[in-house]
Amino acid sequence: MGIIAEFELEAASFVFEDALLLPTIDRIEFERVVPTQTSTMPFFWVWGTAFDDFERIAHTEPSLESLEEVTAVSGGRLYRAMWTDRVSTLLRGVHASDAVLLAACGRETGWLFEIRFPSDDRLSTFSEHCLTHELSPVLRQLYSLSAPDASLGYGLTPRQRELLVSAVDAGYFEEPRAISLQELAEEFDISAPSASGLLRRGTGHLIRSTLLADR
Repeated sequence: MGIIAEFELEAASFVFEDALLLPTIDRIEFERVVPTQTSTMPFFWVWGTAFDDFERIAHTEPSLESLEEVTAVSGGRLYRAMWTDRVSTLLRGVHASDAVLLAACGRETGWLFEIRFPSDDRLSTFSEHCLTHELSPVLRQLYSLSAPDASLGYGLTPRQRELLVSAVDAGYFEEPRAISLQELAEEFDISAPSASGLLRRGTGHLIRSTLLADR
C-alpha cells in the first residue's frame, strides 16, 4: 500500500511564488494530483480577500498558460489552470516516482505537500530527482500504509486522525449533523475543501486497513 510523506518546500521552488507574497492572499490549495501531462493539477483554491490582485500576478507565472475562475465562495475562489511544459520540476519528480500528490498548501512561508509513494524505492527515486534538480524539500513526516496494526494508526496521518476524532466527538457524522464542515474546518484553521479532503483520505485509509486488510 506504500507510504505517505509530508514535505516542506520554499515558495520559489514551486508555482505562484509572487502571488503567495500578496498580503491579500492567505493560501493556495491543490488536492489530489496524478502528474501525467501539462494538464496536471488543473483545479486549485485561492483563499483571501482581493482576487483581482491574485489574477494579475498569476498571469506572470512562467508555467501558467491560461487561468479561469470556476466558482466563488465566501473568502475563496476555485480556479482552473492550463500549464505549459515548464510546469514545476517537483511535479515531474512526482510523476517519475509513480507517486500521487494528495494535497498541497502554499502560504507566504512556502509549500507543504502530502505525497503517496507506492514503495520506499519510489520515495528514493523522488529524492534523487530533487537532488539532481537542486530542489531541497524538507521531510516533515513519514507514514507507512503497509500494516493494518492499530498501533500504527491504520495508515492515518496525525492531521487525518485528529480531524476524524474531532469530527466524531463534535457530532459531524450524526444525523442531523451537530456541526457543519465549515465549522469543523474553522476549528483547525483550514478551508472546508481541505477538511473534506482530510476526512475523505482518512476514511479511505481506515477502510483499506480494516475492512479490506485481507484482500
